[in-house]
Amino acid sequence: MRPETFSQKISARQKHNSETPSLIIRAVECDMNGISLADDIVYSSKSGDNFNHKFEWSRYNKEVSKRKKYNYYPRGRVEIKKSKVIIFLNPDINKETVIGKIIEEFDLEDVKDIRIVADGSKHYEYEIE
Repeated sequence: MRPETFSQKISARQKHNSETPSLIIRAVECDMNGISLADDIVYSSKSGDNFNHKFEWSRYNKEVSKRKKYNYYPRGRVEIKKSKVIIFLNPDINKETVIGKIIEEFDLEDVKDIRIVADGSKHYEYEIE
């Protein structure tokens, strides 16, 4: 298994009946203990050990973000710490096809214990047109 990402952003805009993420962004390459493999990582969260969705979104190429606000897309995060994987995501994208795509994209097929947290809190809210 290749090194995974400690905090990976997952965004998907539902288009009619589409159930697969249209955009998956990896923030940091790391090992299965959540240790970054890069030396120059600057975290943007208040705690200083993770990322802030809004701030990180502003740093992405506008071609990638389609000039939409950070909360336009339903989103989530993949966290890897101490060889444990937790996928947090908005309940609207908590679908087998989306989870399968995340596992495939992040090469998590060999991980035996992946916890899924459908988080409907304000943190993962998104705009509805």
